[in-house]
Amino acid sequence: MTDQAGMNEQALHAEIARLNKVVQALINRAESSANIDTSDFNLFQSTITLEDLVRRRTDELEAALRENEKITRALRESENHNRLLVENSPMCIHEIDMAGRIVSMNTAGLCMLGLKEECEIQGYLYLDSISAADRERIGALLTQAYAGESSHFEFKADGPLGNIYKSCFVPIKNKNGGVEKLMGITEDITERKRLEQQLVEREELFRAIFEQAPSAIELIDPETLRFVEANPAACRMLGYTHEEFLQLRLVDTQADLNEETLVTAMRQMGESGGMSFENRHRCKNGSILDVEINSRMLDLSGKRLLVGVWRDITEHKRAQEEIKLKNTILQTQQEVSPDAILVVDENAHIISYNQQFIDLWQLSPQLVSERLDAPVLQSVLDQIAEPDVFLARVQYLYEHRDDKSREEIQLKDGRIIDRYSAPATGADGQYYGRVWYFRDITERKRAVEDLRIIAGVFDNSQEGIVITDANNVFLNVNPAFTQITGYTREEVIGKDPKMLSSGRQQDKTYYAKMWQALKQKRAWRGEIWNRRKSGEVFAELLSIAAICDDDGRVRRYVGVFSDISYLKAHEAELSQVAYYDALTGIPNRRLLADRMVQSIAQAQRSGRMLFVCYLDLDGFKQVNDRCGHEAGDQLLVEVSRRLQEALRAGDTLARLGGDEFVVLFNDLAGERECGQILDRILEIIALPIVIGSHEVTVSASIGVSFHTSANEDGDTLLRQADQAMYVVKQTGKNRYHLYDAKHD
Repeated sequence: MTDQAGMNEQALHAEIARLNKVVQALINRAESSANIDTSDFNLFQSTITLEDLVRRRTDELEAALRENEKITRALRESENHNRLLVENSPMCIHEIDMAGRIVSMNTAGLCMLGLKEECEIQGYLYLDSISAADRERIGALLTQAYAGESSHFEFKADGPLGNIYKSCFVPIKNKNGGVEKLMGITEDITERKRLEQQLVEREELFRAIFEQAPSAIELIDPETLRFVEANPAACRMLGYTHEEFLQLRLVDTQADLNEETLVTAMRQMGESGGMSFENRHRCKNGSILDVEINSRMLDLSGKRLLVGVWRDITEHKRAQEEIKLKNTILQTQQEVSPDAILVVDENAHIISYNQQFIDLWQLSPQLVSERLDAPVLQSVLDQIAEPDVFLARVQYLYEHRDDKSREEIQLKDGRIIDRYSAPATGADGQYYGRVWYFRDITERKRAVEDLRIIAGVFDNSQEGIVITDANNVFLNVNPAFTQITGYTREEVIGKDPKMLSSGRQQDKTYYAKMWQALKQKRAWRGEIWNRRKSGEVFAELLSIAAICDDDGRVRRYVGVFSDISYLKAHEAELSQVAYYDALTGIPNRRLLADRMVQSIAQAQRSGRMLFVCYLDLDGFKQVNDRCGHEAGDQLLVEVSRRLQEALRAGDTLARLGGDEFVVLFNDLAGERECGQILDRILEIIALPIVIGSHEVTVSASIGVSFHTSANEDGDTLLRQADQAMYVVKQTGKNRYHLYDAKHD
């Protein structure tokens, strides 16, 4: 916008200048004419008229110019305002070029990445910050954004923390309508997602308990005695719809207690916190239920509510009064059995059936309320794959009253029902009817088949599989486990997997993180080193998953692993060739470059000093000339060994070639500490070295540079140290010199 305003201003000035030139040319022509004839006179008049028009046009253009300057100032102010908004935004705002690299990022974005300076993120591939699982999907959205499509999305960040971000791509177009870059806006929603998930899980848990509880649950306002909430069991048992129930007061459902008694009871429960007692409830149809109630006062967000949990004990009380044992047994079975139960009398007429029967056979409310034999039977037959066979079997059992029967029934919808039938007889052997039990075993059948398949996978897998209990004790292993470890199943059952420990692998912190992941995520994957029965140490890639029960308690751990020793050996060989000096075994120039980058980053984070020392042996050529190249190689190996013994664990020693070495000193307080270490190095290098029948001595010339700012790279530091080393060579050798930018 600012550039466009500048171009308009230039165009206005050019137009004014052009018109002035035209007017001046016409005036000059009119004044230079010797004879003012009609044509010239007309020309003169036209010139005057044109000059007047030009002046008016000039005034208009100058007014437009002044207005354009106002617009330009407003645009600059708007641009500054927008820049402040972006920089102070709590969300990450960044620009992405057409190659997918981050060009700029505001302070909020740098804080998300743990960075301080914008230069640290520039050129970083945007997709490298995204987890591998989401990278392909976000890459497709990035491609669409380059085509001009804005998009909003969520993704998981790369790295061990796995933060979740909500972001969008906004294409930024040039004046020709082409996309020249992308604007990204990102918000960290990790904590929000975690809280949302916890809230959803908690709400689902409490709602499931509330909705599925077989007992009635009521929430009551103790001040107004109005029902605030009731679960389906309460509505069903009292015969009200949920909407009708919430229009009632507690006194409306009482058979014996009046409002005054209820107010007194509320006051007593408020003082005691709750009570348990038996009561009688009146249903919508006027019938009376004997109930057993447990009540408690709850404080919810500053408001007190009474929660009442009650169950219908009417049939239980009635059963106590009944003489016949048949009714008592049947009623108890219906209340506690997980099976769908149908009870018929001696004439095959329906006496009762439980809710499980209604649910299993999907009976309509009308059939449930009417309890008519023929419609219920027909509804059942309509769902069976072979109804004629089933009906014939039922008729046979009604004719043979003493027979018991069990069979599996295939339904049209694919379900498999286990049906069991037995006669109901009294203690005297009298026949009172028949009880039918139905249970949906579809899932059990599928589980048996799944177990058969799983057993085949377990036995034939080429990867080792172990199963332990919650205390990490072996319960089972597959044949591949024996093939890999050498231990038979009998040798490990009942023992701890620690028996495979090699002592070589990671420390206690590594295992602590592993168990933390199993506790939090119920899964872990990584590499460990174990020992075979033969004593051979091997590397394995291990995946562990926790198997939990319905309450979330860990019941089993399943581990699947494969032997990756050959991969580790190959990696080690490649690493040795690529990154280490063939003669001395210390890092080479390539590995030094990697260590240099890491050391610079560490120095920038810690604020402590990094020193780069370029070391060249004095007198090495003379040893080579006098004793031969083999002796020279032995000298280099011995010097490398001495230097490694003198260095600290975090320092790096590398050989660049010939008799040139580089040492990186990390995390030093200053030049004095570095000087103390270099003095010791000069001393140990100067000690005599015995090579065959020769005793040789060499010294070292050491050039030193140190990291001073974020702009210094490894090549610069190495070049400065090299220059400082040549100063030592020229001024006496066997000492060190710190690089001086003014003099070296």
